[in-house]
Amino acid sequence: MDDNVDDKLASTLFEKPIRFVHGIKCIETERIALLSIKAGIHQINNQSSFSFWIGQDCCKWQGVSCSPGSGHVIKLDLRWHPSDLSDYYDIPPSKLTFSLIELRHLKHLDLSMNNFDDSPIPDFIGSLANLKYLNLSNAGFSGIIPHSLGNLSRLRYLDLNSNYYYNFLQANDLHWLSGMSSLHHLDLSGVNLSNVHNCLHDINMLPSLLLLKLSNAQLQAGGIHDATLLHHHLNFTLLRVLDLSQNNLNITLPQWLFNLNNLAHLDLSSCALFGKLPVTIGNLSSLRVLSLSGNSFDGVIPESLENLGSLERLDLSLNELNGSIPESLTNLTNLVYFDLSDNKIGMLPKSIGRLQKLQKFNLSSNQVQGWMPGGIGDLRSLRYLDLSMNMISGAIPESFGNLTLLHYFDGAGNKLSGKLPETIRNLVHLQFLNLSENVISGKLPESFGNLSQLQQFRMSGNGVTGGIPESTGKLSSLWELDLSKNNISGTFPKGMGYLCKLQTLDFTSNSIRGGIDDLVDGLSMCWENKDGSASESSEGLKTLRLGNNKLNGTVPENIGQLSKLTLLHLSSNSLMGVLIESHFANLVNLAYLDLSYNSLQLIVSEHWKPPFDCDVIRMCSCEVGPIFPTWVKTQTQLGDLCLSNAGISGNIPPWFWNLSSSPRYLLNLSNNNLEGRLPSSLNNYDFTLIDLSSNRFEGPLPELTPTALFVIDLSNNSFDGLIPSYFATATYIQVFSISDNHISGNIPLFFCNLTTLTLLDLSNNDMSGGIPHCWNSFSALEIVDLSDNNFIGNIPDGLVSFTNLRSLHLRNNGFFGDLPLSMKMADKLVTLDIGENKLSGSIPTWIGENLSSLIVLRLRSNLFEGSIPEQLSELSSLQILDLAQNNLSGCIPHSFGDFKAMVVTNHNELWSLLSIVSQVLSLVTSIDLSNNKLSCELPEELTKLRGLHFLNLSYNLFSGKIPGSISDMKQLESLDLSQNNLFGTIPSSLSTLNFLSYLNLSHNNLSGKIPLGSQLQTFDPSAYSWNHDLCGSPLQNCVNETHYSQGANKEEGKADWSEMLWFYIGLTMGFITGFWMIIATIIIKQTIRIAYFKSIDKVYGLLYAKKVMYSRSLKSAFLRKN
Repeated sequence: MDDNVDDKLASTLFEKPIRFVHGIKCIETERIALLSIKAGIHQINNQSSFSFWIGQDCCKWQGVSCSPGSGHVIKLDLRWHPSDLSDYYDIPPSKLTFSLIELRHLKHLDLSMNNFDDSPIPDFIGSLANLKYLNLSNAGFSGIIPHSLGNLSRLRYLDLNSNYYYNFLQANDLHWLSGMSSLHHLDLSGVNLSNVHNCLHDINMLPSLLLLKLSNAQLQAGGIHDATLLHHHLNFTLLRVLDLSQNNLNITLPQWLFNLNNLAHLDLSSCALFGKLPVTIGNLSSLRVLSLSGNSFDGVIPESLENLGSLERLDLSLNELNGSIPESLTNLTNLVYFDLSDNKIGMLPKSIGRLQKLQKFNLSSNQVQGWMPGGIGDLRSLRYLDLSMNMISGAIPESFGNLTLLHYFDGAGNKLSGKLPETIRNLVHLQFLNLSENVISGKLPESFGNLSQLQQFRMSGNGVTGGIPESTGKLSSLWELDLSKNNISGTFPKGMGYLCKLQTLDFTSNSIRGGIDDLVDGLSMCWENKDGSASESSEGLKTLRLGNNKLNGTVPENIGQLSKLTLLHLSSNSLMGVLIESHFANLVNLAYLDLSYNSLQLIVSEHWKPPFDCDVIRMCSCEVGPIFPTWVKTQTQLGDLCLSNAGISGNIPPWFWNLSSSPRYLLNLSNNNLEGRLPSSLNNYDFTLIDLSSNRFEGPLPELTPTALFVIDLSNNSFDGLIPSYFATATYIQVFSISDNHISGNIPLFFCNLTTLTLLDLSNNDMSGGIPHCWNSFSALEIVDLSDNNFIGNIPDGLVSFTNLRSLHLRNNGFFGDLPLSMKMADKLVTLDIGENKLSGSIPTWIGENLSSLIVLRLRSNLFEGSIPEQLSELSSLQILDLAQNNLSGCIPHSFGDFKAMVVTNHNELWSLLSIVSQVLSLVTSIDLSNNKLSCELPEELTKLRGLHFLNLSYNLFSGKIPGSISDMKQLESLDLSQNNLFGTIPSSLSTLNFLSYLNLSHNNLSGKIPLGSQLQTFDPSAYSWNHDLCGSPLQNCVNETHYSQGANKEEGKADWSEMLWFYIGLTMGFITGFWMIIATIIIKQTIRIAYFKSIDKVYGLLYAKKVMYSRSLKSAFLRKN
């Protein structure tokens, strides 16, 4: 259908049929010549014309025709017909013998698709003066086209197409064409014409030319060293087929084209044409095929195209056309093929349904908006429809079910919503359906089972709910089913096990529960007939992805019978039990195995040799230990190994580091009990990720191949020594963590070269010295943690000025001086922790004015002085404020009641990068201003912070009364107002704070009776001590008989509060660091978020949250890369 115009011309215009007439025998000399030709030409026997050269009469041989009058051979067709393209490149070389000259009466010669092994076209072909048809296309000829071909004055058909042998044939001029005045068909596609001058001028001398093909002929701007392509007097008035595709013309459309009134087929695809499509294109009213794809046309589609009433095929794909499809184009009622893909088209015409003959419509990768018009259901001849990668919204119309001939529909990557229409059951011929990455919701219709021809169904990344329809088991032709990343629940219907043509099954990231026994039982039997013999009708399941669901139960043992399986992904479920050798018995093709984050235990013999040789093995958080598994030794192709948290202890065996045949790229052995020293050099592996964190390794850091590294995490071990110098060439590294070790020395100057860093964590080591002043080029850096070391000096300007910086931890060092002004540039900063240093000066006002994203601000234990700037209250996201243990004075700003994140009692923000942070921090909002010299009365506005959980104002000079409205702070869990000058009674409303679990009002001047309330009486008496006029339970009386015991408990109470608060703050900071580390590593690979999200529910049970989240975020960059 698509390319038949020129084929019809070739068959009807360029040759008359030559028939064999019985009774005439061939000439002996010509028979001998034919045998000589046969001896030189080699074709694969079962596809060779020579297989049927039987008997003495050559006129009866296949491909040979003789004149009915004279018996002379007038037709020789030795074209080779390979069964597929791979055979073409396996054909033996041939040689064309001089014997061909004996066939002087030859009119038709076809040697195409043979292999003449780069030999030149023989000159003697030009002596065959009677030739009318010559086809040497794709025959392996090379060199210069001989001018002697110009002697073939009777030639009507010349095909020298050499696209299969790219540009092996060449021409330096085309003057020899001038003698072919009868030529109708000229195909020089693939011939190198880059050195030809006046190319189209020479061809223009052919008065009878009907077909011209110069595709992929290396024509360039100006045609070929002149301006003939722009010439206005080219006279191709009879031309019906013109193909100049795949040339680098780099011009606008030449005007002479629009005078070719007889043109039926025009192909100018991939010619580097540019500009707007001219209105005059509508002059080509005889066109049936128009292909302008793969150019740089811009602007709108001209309305004049509606004049091409005979047009059957229109291809404008891969351009920069914009605007809407003109309504007038729907007048092209003969259109069968319409391709507008990869443009900037913005709207579908409402009358699209008028194109009643349309069979293929491709509008993918545009900017189409709005709803899918209902009229699309009128395209009842449609077989192929691609609307993917647009912005089409709304529901799929019910009329879509009218497309009963549809075989292929791709609507992926849009904004389609609503439920699938019930009428989809009418698409009984549908073979391919892709609706991935939309917002389609609701249940899959039960009528889905009607689509008996469906082979591929992809609907990942939507909001589909409900269970898997029972009727899915009727899709007997299905070989790919992808419903990943939805909200599908329920169990697998038993019928799914009967889908014996299934090769790919993907339900990753849903809420499917139950076991997988029935599914595996059915699929494992598919490749067997009832008598146990192998079934030829089943390809067998190759990909099984069920990760991140709610599956439970055990892994069935017969999963090992899925012998065709290449990928098995069951991670992040609730599967349990023991895996033994028979679970893997016949998985001989397995290349990818992921069983991570289940409660599985692998028990195999020490000498087990798996039947597979995997590229990827991930058994994170599976019980594989206690010794390092010896079966890993058999995996010679292993490039990705995760055995983190696998209960392995002891030393890593030496053989593991000597598997040089294994192309190790990703290695995660974190969170085990591995110990000992690593080999001094591991540079025989090109690790991109290596995570050995949270073990007991010791000794110096090993040498790695630095140019391959993206992520390295050796944290939480006992490594010592200096940072090795080989890291100087780790120019692609993005995550570098060696925290919680015994690393010493300065930060090396070569760190200045690691400008691709996203996360840098050197915390909790023995490092010292100043910080290099070379950070200005680190534009990607998001997380910096240098805390708990012995660094000194000023904080460098460049270190804190990155616009992408999210989290900065410098606590517990020896930094001094003022905060650098350049920090105000880090306006995306979420966590600023610079406590426990010797920083001085006043707290800058620009913290509140510029760092508007701050959630955690920790300036604790420094030498800051002066008043607290009221601008801090502009930090609308702030949830943890710690200014304790400084020399701050003055009053608490009244504007502190404006901290929005502390006013709300819960945080239900819309989904965003910070929403997870907010879910956790909503339970740990706190203000600590203790151990300063703050004075004045407690501002009433402070009690507006109804979401506050911790408030510590102890060890200051506050006076006045405790505000009665403190009862509005319903979320308070800890309140410390001790060591101040507060007086008056304790507000009775304090007893209504039901969540209050820590209270310290000691060392003030409070008086009166402690309000009655079940909670206030449960606190230790030390909470009220050293208030001489205070009495009532839990104090026994109002005299000071317990003076000394109360005084002894003073510091203990302070410590208890601090430990509680800083447990949560440490947890939070660890969470924030982990969170932003994930965002940082997502730029390496946007993959696994699952393990990370699952940990959110357990965050309060993770004492070492920072390290856990940190470890998982490292894995998230590379796990599930497929």
